[in-house]
Amino acid sequence: MTARLIYADSERSADLYYAVGLFIPDPFLFVQDLSGRRHMVVSVLEFNRACRLARVDQVHELESLKRRYQQQQGHEPAGNADWMAWFLLELDITTVMAPADFPLLLADQLRRLGVVVTPCDGLFWPQRACKTEEEVSLIEDALHLTAVAMASGIDLIRAAAIGSDGWLYLDGQQLTSERVRGEIDAMLARMGAEASHTIVCGGLLSADPHESGHGPLAAHSPIILDVFPRVGRSGYWGDMTRTVCRGEAPQRLKAMWQAVRVGQQLAFGLIASGCSGRQIHDAVTESMASAGFSTGITAEGVHFGFIHGTGHGLGLEIHEAPRIGMRDARLEQGHVVTVEPGLYYPDIGGVRLEDVVLVTADGCRLLTPCLTQLPKELEL
Repeated sequence: MTARLIYADSERSADLYYAVGLFIPDPFLFVQDLSGRRHMVVSVLEFNRACRLARVDQVHELESLKRRYQQQQGHEPAGNADWMAWFLLELDITTVMAPADFPLLLADQLRRLGVVVTPCDGLFWPQRACKTEEEVSLIEDALHLTAVAMASGIDLIRAAAIGSDGWLYLDGQQLTSERVRGEIDAMLARMGAEASHTIVCGGLLSADPHESGHGPLAAHSPIILDVFPRVGRSGYWGDMTRTVCRGEAPQRLKAMWQAVRVGQQLAFGLIASGCSGRQIHDAVTESMASAGFSTGITAEGVHFGFIHGTGHGLGLEIHEAPRIGMRDARLEQGHVVTVEPGLYYPDIGGVRLEDVVLVTADGCRLLTPCLTQLPKELEL
């Protein structure tokens, strides 16, 4: 077995949180030794909580460890690398594998002190890709909160009046992306989830998939809502996208929405354990192209059509393995993936629909809840 080393905070490092099961906001050391035993070195501030809650074999208190270092070495450690290298040698570890984002300076310092640090080429914990029943349940919880918040945003758009000037109005004021986003984010906060750059993007701006949206929202135009919160108590993410239009959608927008809907249904039918993500993506691309919606680049260098992957893994990170796109990946039972085809054209805007599924042995199971107040529809 290879010894493993992480130095990070578990608020931001999904690999570290996966290892210890405890959120700690400041960087700390995690070591999995050659026998597979797991150690963490934390400050006195976190020690009692870590002893009680962390999923490790032994918790070490940093100040006590530094005092032992000084007693043996005759001086205080000059920096983190000194006591880390000493601690690793105490565990008979001279070679470690670290995540690809391990601090470069710290790695160089450890190497100078006799510890061989090798970056992991690929997934640090490959088992993270296949979710346990408990993880699937936590993701379903996140998706439920996502759907409730999504419904609150769509309700605002549905309630808006269409002004004679073509803009949407609510309570006598123009309805803006900011107001709808604020409602969604506030709903998430009340439910214990943290919003992350919620997208409420209308009109021509929606032709840019990651444009968050700003300003007044127009009637008879696409509005993309993409909600992807992280649940505070679990660390797992939800992800859901809907495209709506308050008023009467232009015929071309209706055709785009229908092509995306058909493409998503096609992907649902193709996903199963052992299937190729690249083949699924190619089939969805071909389906939308056959409906008259090609993909390419304008003479001015603007990308249009289906310009992103069909889906991505979802769990402790918003984007994680596997991917369903141009870079091939084999789907396995237990993978949790989004299915989010989209079409984007600079002269009309964009359409995207996104739901989350669990890959099963012979198909997939929809995890996104079907709320009665949130039908999948374009026109409001």
